[in-house]
Amino acid sequence: MEQATATKSPRSSHGEAWGALTRTHAAITGRLQEALTSAEFPPLPWYEVLATLSEAPDERLKMGDLAEALVITRGGLTKLVDRLIKAGLLERTFCETDRRVSYATLMPAGRDLLEEMRPVVVAELNVAFAAKLTAAEADALRDTLERVRVSACGAE
Repeated sequence: MEQATATKSPRSSHGEAWGALTRTHAAITGRLQEALTSAEFPPLPWYEVLATLSEAPDERLKMGDLAEALVITRGGLTKLVDRLIKAGLLERTFCETDRRVSYATLMPAGRDLLEEMRPVVVAELNVAFAAKLTAAEADALRDTLERVRVSACGAE
């Protein structure tokens, strides 16, 4: 009796790159989350929100802009921000001229927690990147990934 063998179609170079990117992202985010958990810190998404706001003008962003920066749905961001507000790390402020526009604003406690979390994240990123990539290679990788992100988001 003859067994049918399925032939696998070869992945394109772009498909291989996508696979490598998703595996790398999963490995690094897993490593970061494990390190934060071991240090008894909140989860990685909290760090990402705090870090993004710390780099924004006046340490605040419109909710829509923050969602876009984090590549998260507005609904998902609202739930995440609500948890950070409840923890006293952020506050929600509103536009003086249009109350429909709300901002996530970093509070001093959020800034303090970020500064405590940052060395853990930096150390893990150094293990994942600095040991394997030169600064020039890291810059080239960032530029390449940014071009792909811009293309995927439909913004040029």
